Amino acid sequence: MKQQAANSNSIGKPALLPAFAMQLIVLLLIFFGFVVVDLTLAYSILLGGLICLAPNIYFTRWAFRYSGAQAASEVARSFYRGEAGKFVLTVCLFAGVFIAIKPLVIEAFFLMYIFMMVLNWMLALRLSKRR
Repeated sequence: MKQQAANSNSIGKPALLPAFAMQLIVLLLIFFGFVVVDLTLAYSILLGGLICLAPNIYFTRWAFRYSGAQAASEVARSFYRGEAGKFVLTVCLFAGVFIAIKPLVIEAFFLMYIFMMVLNWMLALRLSKRR
């Protein structure tokens, strides 16, 4: 009985793997849809989506390593590390793409990055309402 009460009061780790999988599926469908139209456009879209997705996965991996009130300092530290790593990874990926990838359809690249951010928020909200 006490075990059940303790479990109902604790906050579990979010199940974000389905959200990331759905984002990857959407990204790949859009990418393959544009491959037949224009290869430069298609890989610009793919890169924009991956630059949004990869740092979010990194953050999630670090931020939700610990849970529970007894691990409060570890929870806070892991969130800070996850957020800092996400920021550095995002900056490095953007810089790497702008330095190494030519030609690039900038508009498609940024639109896909923004679309993936919005999709991430919508999927996370939808998953949180299911709980």
